[in-house]
Amino acid sequence: MRFIGIVAAFAAGLAAVAAMAQTTGSPAVFDMKGTWTGTRDNITDGATPQISASAQGSPAGTYRLTRVNLTYKIEGQDGRRFWGTISSDQGGAPTRVIGSLSVDGKWIYMVGVIGYVDAQVVDGDTIESCYRHTTAQSATVGCDLMKRQK
Repeated sequence: MRFIGIVAAFAAGLAAVAAMAQTTGSPAVFDMKGTWTGTRDNITDGATPQISASAQGSPAGTYRLTRVNLTYKIEGQDGRRFWGTISSDQGGAPTRVIGSLSVDGKWIYMVGVIGYVDAQVVDGDTIESCYRHTTAQSATVGCDLMKRQK
């Protein structure tokens, strides 16, 4: 009899957990749409899509420490997937960017023309964004805070 009571209590606990899971539903998807701006500090080797070879920078051995002002314009979003453009104050036309949010909504993964952006949601209008790319001719990595413009 005691075994039946333990099993019944366990089953009741499982039912309660299942009921709570159904009522809480899935979390809202983070809204990426809008214009995001920030200033990224990079370490750079060669010319990159957002940083020209003549961009001002401080020497760091054979590399350069550069700073670039960036804008992400996220034009559309469908669930966790989104798309738009990236541009910089270094000139050139905006380039495409596509991305996806992690299931928990805390991480953002994007790809651009030749680079990758991994980002983390800080709050509803701030993301910490880290860009990296490498080719045989160039490489760069840098992180910044991007703020959604209101």
